[in-house]
Amino acid sequence: MSYLDYYRISARHQPYMLRLNYHHEMWSAMTYPLAAALAEGAFAAIVAAKYFQASGTLVAVITAAPMFGNIMALLWAELSRDRQKVRFVNALQIGVILSVAAVALTIFIPSKAVGGWVFAGLIISARVFAAGIVTVRSTIWRYNYPRHLRGQVVGRINMIATGVLALTTFLGSRWLDKNPDAYVWLYLMAAALGLLGVWQFSHIRLRRERSLLREARIVTARPESMAQTDETNVMNYTPSEGRGFFSVIGRAFAVLREDRRFRLYQRWQMIAGFSFMMLQPPLVFLVSRRLTDPDRDYMLATVVLQIIPLLASIITLPLWAPLFDRVMISKFRVIQGVSWLAAQGTILAGAYFMSLPVIMAGQLLIGVSISAGNLVWNLGHNEFAPPEKSGDYMAVHVMLTGLRGFIAPFVGVYLFQLLGEGYALFVISLCLNLVAWLGYVSMYVADLKHPPVRHGHKR
Repeated sequence: MSYLDYYRISARHQPYMLRLNYHHEMWSAMTYPLAAALAEGAFAAIVAAKYFQASGTLVAVITAAPMFGNIMALLWAELSRDRQKVRFVNALQIGVILSVAAVALTIFIPSKAVGGWVFAGLIISARVFAAGIVTVRSTIWRYNYPRHLRGQVVGRINMIATGVLALTTFLGSRWLDKNPDAYVWLYLMAAALGLLGVWQFSHIRLRRERSLLREARIVTARPESMAQTDETNVMNYTPSEGRGFFSVIGRAFAVLREDRRFRLYQRWQMIAGFSFMMLQPPLVFLVSRRLTDPDRDYMLATVVLQIIPLLASIITLPLWAPLFDRVMISKFRVIQGVSWLAAQGTILAGAYFMSLPVIMAGQLLIGVSISAGNLVWNLGHNEFAPPEKSGDYMAVHVMLTGLRGFIAPFVGVYLFQLLGEGYALFVISLCLNLVAWLGYVSMYVADLKHPPVRHGHKR
């Protein structure tokens, strides 16, 4: 597939049997994210920082909101086991929309401090429901789209959803620049338009659903059925066949005990992910309160913190894929780590010089690195996992990402405040990432000396 072919999204480019479901999925991707976008961490954190004058702790809570969803992803899969999948997703979509619409009620809370915490609670609620959507939807994708087409179909769906997310937050932030109180109407209108996406998704039909309901089980999502998953948003994870919630957790710990190479890989990934997550709330605070007008400049802050990395990740994803297919996971992590270090180093320079353009350049590099991270996160575990244990290995990703996501933002805020709200926190974050990168280098060197067994194809 050429670079331009990746962006052909019309249903007529799909096999005839896929077109109807694909059509409804694409229209849903063009409308439902209008509501979901306003619950995204960066945009919601900007609204909290500027309108509600949120403290660093509250910004950290909003930044960590996706992690509540990450942990719930395991539970949602269990709850959906013997239910109709499309209806289950529709119910969760309604939950997201109601949470987003309820944000408008915060205008009636006289205290902005209290209103900010209520706002954060609603954002967490929306993200918890959203985790169920992406978890159950992976089963729908698995049965509706054949294996050899699943990656490109799901990639296009997520590309459209990401584009809508970027456009929604851009236009919404521009509106808030003119009238910050308009966030009430922004969230209400987005929720109303999001209902169109729910209606479109309700027309999707899951193949073999009757037999699935009879068997009352959730099937392990193969790596090809996952897309747009990264260190801050664990998506499209489905536990293994017939296993309960606690069984999945137990088997994940067993994987770490038994697979030394995977345990080592997760160690460096833990440090790298921690270094990235800990700088997010301070970066939001710095851009929203120091480098832009603390009460206005919603659009500028949104462009810097959300839109630039989103667009960069969309544009560069097809460029990373051929490299990922050719090299070992350790080598890919070493190469990706260079872009990650460059991004964090640039952001450190921006924080040191208090320069918004330099931070924008750093965010551009963050987007480039995130696009590589999406690939390695979705598919990298398959290099370690025997096919029958793919779900167990993915469960390790879910648990450890949730763990660092609950801790890192608050550690970042604490250190940022302790060290005088300057650039020192960004130095610490860069040093942690350097440690992780050196760990990947040592792992790659070891792999060259003793080539590991590579299970199956990564794509």
